[in-house]
Parts: sequence; C-alpha cells; structure tokens
Amino acid sequence: MGNLFGVGREAPTFSLTSQDGDVITLKQYRGDWMPVLVFCSAKSVDVVKQLTALSAAAGQLWGLRGQLLGICGASGVELHELVDEAGGVGFPVMADEDGAVARRYGAWNKRTNDVQPLACIVDRSGKLVWQSEGAEALKPAALTAAFDAVVR
Repeated sequence: MGNLFGVGREAPTFSLTSQDGDVITLKQYRGDWMPVLVFCSAKSVDVVKQLTALSAAAGQLWGLRGQLLGICGASGVELHELVDEAGGVGFPVMADEDGAVARRYGAWNKRTNDVQPLACIVDRSGKLVWQSEGAEALKPAALTAAFDAVVR
C-alpha cells in the first residue's frame, strides 16, 4: 500500500459526486461533524458486503455527530450498480474513478493499481485524528470503537 498520509496533519480536501448525484466536499463538515472516511475498491469481492455492513455503522456514528463517507474506486455507473446490489446504503458513497483522492490519503496500491481498504477520522478542524488500513479497518465495530475513543 502507499504511504499513509499521517495522523495529526490537515486532511486532503476533495470534491466528489455521491451515488445520489450530490457533490460532497470535506470542507462542508468543518466545525460541526466529524467525517469518517472509508476507502474501498469496486473490484473487491467483498465490496457489496462492506457497503451493507457499513450502513449499520453509519447510524451509530450519526448519533455521535459522525458522518460516514464512502470513497470508492469506481466509475459513477459502477458505483450505482454496487449501491443497487447492496440494496441501498445509509451514507454517501462517492466515485473516485481515477483514484486521485485515494492517492492523496495513501489508499492507493501501485502494485495492483487499485484502491486498498483504508479508514480515517477527521476532526472538526479538518485534521486526521485516526487512520487504519486493511479490511479490518472497514468493519463497523472497528470504526465505531475508534470513533468513540477519538471523541472522548
């Protein structure tokens, strides 16, 4: 995997389109919400299961003023197909077709030329306060536990 961007640094900004056609930016969450970013690949055999499981975590995070945001290495069409196959999701998932945002966060694997699983939490000031990589990082229990630890 690429180099992790680094906890304690300003989170790279982005502007991506969600499955609903909304343009989502990291800046819109400053001051009030804490974004929980999860990076996944459309090519992963587990991506539909991951999106479905993450929908449950989205509600728990919402109650703690956390906003789950999915960033998927997929085209807009692929993203719609994945969300439909998952039966819908309870959080915004955005297409990062060229992997530009994944690269800035260190979620790009040069060897496979694809997005690798990565999760991170951004505080209200826009700084990265937690980051973990690998499939375990995208499990709802891991995300909610990390978020709970960060907000305390």
